[in-house]
Amino acid sequence: MRRRALMTIAAAPALCLRPAAASEFPERSLRLIVPFAPGGGADVMARGAAQRMAELLGQQIIVENRSGGNGTVGAVAVAQARPDGYTMLLATGSELALKPLLEANLPYDPDRDFAPVVLLGITPVVFAVHPSVPAADIAGLIALAKARPGGIDMGNPGAGSIMHVAAALLALRTGVTIQHVPYRGAAPAVADASAGTLASVVSGLPPVLAQARQGRLRILAISTPRRTPAAPEVPTLEEAGIPGFDMSNAVGLVVPRGSPAAAVARLNAAANAALRDAEVRRIFLANGAEPLGSTVEGHGEFVRREREQYREWVRLTGVRME
Repeated sequence: MRRRALMTIAAAPALCLRPAAASEFPERSLRLIVPFAPGGGADVMARGAAQRMAELLGQQIIVENRSGGNGTVGAVAVAQARPDGYTMLLATGSELALKPLLEANLPYDPDRDFAPVVLLGITPVVFAVHPSVPAADIAGLIALAKARPGGIDMGNPGAGSIMHVAAALLALRTGVTIQHVPYRGAAPAVADASAGTLASVVSGLPPVLAQARQGRLRILAISTPRRTPAAPEVPTLEEAGIPGFDMSNAVGLVVPRGSPAAAVARLNAAANAALRDAEVRRIFLANGAEPLGSTVEGHGEFVRREREQYREWVRLTGVRME
């Protein structure tokens, strides 16, 4: 379903950005809030795109990490910001599509409080272990989990995150017990797994890839239907005999609902132009992220389709906020 959703996104027009006139948006610096700790996959994409967008817009974009509540703290800050286009949220599928299904008292409403700007890209969800764990592949990890009383511990970027759902879906389809260990973002979860504090971790690819390249983690499988060019040696879950996984961490930009349409359009044009830049694409691809781009309407449609897919996975796994 995810791939079909991606196919429906209309190609964004190749707009030529001219420098803003004195009376045009933006007239001052902008803020991009990343609701996770520095170093995670979302943070990598945010910083990769923001620098080029700032050059195109002629104004500084200040990237601010506000972690907490698996994205909720940063999302609330943007929801409460002035709707003028100067404050953006780097939003994943968790904030926009998944959390509304899991939290009855979510302190923001993604449909009421946010307006879509652009879909930046996606990264695969990956399962990895510390090199000391005797599992060379996902089948080995499953066998290990079945052999151990209580299963195996697995860190994730936060309770109710997309990675939490991915781990729960893996447990459901393989009959193993996974002890979920939630963190405040991917970076600290990956750091503990790299240090051997955790046996395994489920995360977006970028922070895991850096540790795997240094021999501190072993990536066992990815959750997309095809292998990623960033780590072509890593098999998909389907190749490993576990079908039905098509799960990626989608990342996009949103602004407070009510922001001027002209500001949203200019941000969309700048983001799409940045994603066509060779250096930005290199940063994304080197970190296992696929740069995409979209129209404003395409981003909104993608989020709606994604939410319906997560609704089914939540029903199957019974994942709840912990």
